[in-house]
Amino acid sequence: MNNDVLALKYRPKFFDEVVGQDFVVKTLSNSITLEKIHNSYLFSGTRGVGKTTIARIFAKSLLCEKGILVKPCGECSSCTQIDNGTHLDLIEIDAASRTKVEDTQTLMENVQYSPTSSRFKVYLIDEVHMLSNKSFNALLKTIEEPPAHVKFLLATTEPEKLPETVLSRCLHFKLSTVDVGTIESHIKKILEKEGIKSDNESINLISATAKGSIRDGLSLLEQCVAYCENELDGEKIKFLLGEIDDQIIKDLIINIISKNPDKLVQTIQKIKENINFEKVIDLIINIFYKITLFKIKSDFIENDSSHKNFIEEQAKLIDEKELQLFYQIAISSKKDFKFSENKKDYLTMILLRMVFFSNSFRNNAQEDPEETITDNKVEVEESLMNQASNSSEKEETNGFLEMNDKGTKNKKEEKLLWEDLLMKLDISGLSLNLAKNSLLTNIQKDSAILKIPTKKKNIYPKSCVSDLIAKINKYFNRELSINIEYEENLLSPEIKEVKKQENDAIKALEAAESDTSIDSIKKYFDAEIDKNSIKKINN
Repeated sequence: MNNDVLALKYRPKFFDEVVGQDFVVKTLSNSITLEKIHNSYLFSGTRGVGKTTIARIFAKSLLCEKGILVKPCGECSSCTQIDNGTHLDLIEIDAASRTKVEDTQTLMENVQYSPTSSRFKVYLIDEVHMLSNKSFNALLKTIEEPPAHVKFLLATTEPEKLPETVLSRCLHFKLSTVDVGTIESHIKKILEKEGIKSDNESINLISATAKGSIRDGLSLLEQCVAYCENELDGEKIKFLLGEIDDQIIKDLIINIISKNPDKLVQTIQKIKENINFEKVIDLIINIFYKITLFKIKSDFIENDSSHKNFIEEQAKLIDEKELQLFYQIAISSKKDFKFSENKKDYLTMILLRMVFFSNSFRNNAQEDPEETITDNKVEVEESLMNQASNSSEKEETNGFLEMNDKGTKNKKEEKLLWEDLLMKLDISGLSLNLAKNSLLTNIQKDSAILKIPTKKKNIYPKSCVSDLIAKINKYFNRELSINIEYEENLLSPEIKEVKKQENDAIKALEAAESDTSIDSIKKYFDAEIDKNSIKKINN
């Protein structure tokens, strides 16, 4: 074992040395004290939080020559052999490399044999979720009723992949991620023992980057110590870890909330290329989250003194709906970072999307959303009036009729206008489905007709129809008397879209069949085109 590696040198050997898992340690210690030892234990949690380490310490407590103790002696042959990884009765298995059922069957055949020198034979199976279903079946019976001298200690990062039958037969300990403060305290102690100079900024950066993993924290610490030549420096570590200046994050937030795309792009250009741009999004997400909590109740971020004043200032300038929009854009965009060749450009597009998608973005200035809605209503009604005045004769159609009896609109234009109106109504779910399958016609000053396909007569509940009518009246800010009529072969927006897709498919098939390259492929492979598989590719 290489004791120069910090993660190994400072690996806990006793329960009182374990960091950040007090609940698990206390429960295991009490079970030893009360002599309540179970057949099988399962330790789960993210990487580097102590699953295998705690399992080894527990095995040492069970196998110590001086008895089953909460704190084993650490000096007997059993304890020293476990520390060195050479104890014959502690069988450690990496399930990731032994997934075959034959391996598990061979293992189970040896379970019946007594320990060589200890009171128990302990099987420690790491990454147990990697076993195949057949391997789990082979293991199941033995885990349920093992011989008295056998104990199973299982460790996994993905407990959800284990069969319920295995989970139900184990005492399951879920190890939590370690908080930043605990990792900081642990790193400070190690630096003191190693005689390495440091500052609080360095320790905080390393602890935060570890993301709850003690092992990752120590690995990062070792990397930083080597880079800084045994004297940790905050600026050097920022560069090494790709950390971004806190002020830049604040400037990004300010420019997003103020809807200033010019300054937003200028701020992004200041970010160095070695920065982890995905982490920039994470920091922005965190700020939006805290602003949202502050708007609900300021006490929710009382302990966050570093950002509280900034959050309080920005909370006054943005409403809850925009916060939700920005948060959702940031979260949804993260998954596509890996597909982007230029991470900086992609970050720019994400943040600009927040600005441009905002309802209040109008020429770098805020507008009243209510005023915008009113303008949309006026546009619809003016369109109705203008189209009516340009028509020379009055006829009933499957679209809108003008509202002052002066004439009618073109039939095609009426359908488009109903579709445009659907986009402006605040409807969703079944009401939206009804609207797409219907047509609002014959609009007069105080009445209109809502036509629904005959075949859908009994599909929509009355509450759904009432909701759509209420939304239409709310939009036009008037009480229209809307009568319901049922009509065969109604050319609704939904039917129109289906026909358009069918026509597009026919055109795509014709284009494919006339393509000489595809024709050559058909002849070479003696193949035919499956028209149902032709789909439009969205760029």
